[in-house]
Amino acid sequence: MAHLQLNNVTKVYDKNTTAVKDISFSVHDKEFVVLVGPSGCGKTTILRLIAGLDEVTDGEILVDKTCVNDMPPKERDIAMVFQNYALYPHMTVFDNMAFGLKMRKYPAQKITEHVHEAAEILGIADLLNRMPRQLSGGQRQRVAVGRAIVRQPKLFLFDEPLSNLDAKLRVQMRAELARLHKRFHATVIYVTHDQVEAMTLGEKIVVLSDGRVQQIAEPTVLYEHPRNKFIAGFIGTPPMNFLKGIISETSTGPRFRHPDIEFNLNKKFCDYLNQEVIVGIRPTDFSMKDGSPIELTVDVIEPMGSELYIYGRRNRTMLTARLVRQNRPHPGENITLRIDPEKLYLFDARNEEALL
Repeated sequence: MAHLQLNNVTKVYDKNTTAVKDISFSVHDKEFVVLVGPSGCGKTTILRLIAGLDEVTDGEILVDKTCVNDMPPKERDIAMVFQNYALYPHMTVFDNMAFGLKMRKYPAQKITEHVHEAAEILGIADLLNRMPRQLSGGQRQRVAVGRAIVRQPKLFLFDEPLSNLDAKLRVQMRAELARLHKRFHATVIYVTHDQVEAMTLGEKIVVLSDGRVQQIAEPTVLYEHPRNKFIAGFIGTPPMNFLKGIISETSTGPRFRHPDIEFNLNKKFCDYLNQEVIVGIRPTDFSMKDGSPIELTVDVIEPMGSELYIYGRRNRTMLTARLVRQNRPHPGENITLRIDPEKLYLFDARNEEALL
């Protein structure tokens, strides 16, 4: 497998369109790295630059310490699985999977061995004589993955490969991709806009926004220690609640004051007295028992099996909470939620960088 390094990579399509700006990160041998971010953040562009489908404007891409900026795609030994599968409609499953090997002049016996081995692993051995139009979405995705596997490349690139599948099949395919990574010890870069996919698959996650890297970290670090408000709001389901206000000093300690909501804080917030800040509250950190009280009027309830998503308001301010099913309120009901100051996040209101 391979080690990949991007050093200050920039891609400009024209004078007014910079797709990615000064991107730097590394992917170690056998590592599974996920690029995640909203649509238009540059993640697919980065894959295309690595694959050689687009040219780098500035910076360098190194594969095993060799700069590949000027190397054509066919010489980079990289396999890419596309969002739309990109299967040849006039070829059977076998021929689709074998196509790359035939182009590289592999012996016929080797091609057959590689294709049948990959088909067995992916559970599509009985589909080898079918045409793509005869397959379901999940089966087509397996064929696309199999076509990449048979090549045994240095590096696998996945561009939102599960986005066209239904929810149940996406969960199944995520598990299969994780299993394949462990089996083949592959070096993988996986692109998605789905933060659940990113958190479940990635050993390391690169969070992107507006063509720039926001943070690179393991999933738990991103969730527990987001570098800024964007990451805090992007990682986690339901998204984090944000309140902008002032921390003031009272006789009982610091207190957060928002036009609609106020609550007490602990002493660690004293460093930010009289400063405009943004407080972040994860929906999972609300409770009905302990902590500072916040009164809300329930607007909407989403039952999620053993849990409930509560969407409530305090005057003009909306908040989301995740509660256990036993605490189910009713729309229109006034409830009191409590928050533990130890679980609050704090961001600078000016630059939205994390303070706590």
